[in-house]
Amino acid sequence: MNGRFLSGIITGSIIGATAGMVAVSRMSPRQRKKAMKASKKMMYNVLDNIGIF
Repeated sequence: MNGRFLSGIITGSIIGATAGMVAVSRMSPRQRKKAMKASKKMMYNVLDNIGIF
C-alpha cells in the first residue's frame, strides 16, 4: 500500500468517529438504541460477506 492510501484511511476513520460521536450525543435514548442496533446488524453483514463468520 502506498502512503497516501493509508493516510486517507486513517483520516477517514478519525473524521467518521468524530461525526459519529457528535450524532450520538444529540440523539434521544430511543434513537440511540435503534442506531446501535442498525450499526451492529450492518457490521455483522459486512463481516459475513467478507467471510470472517
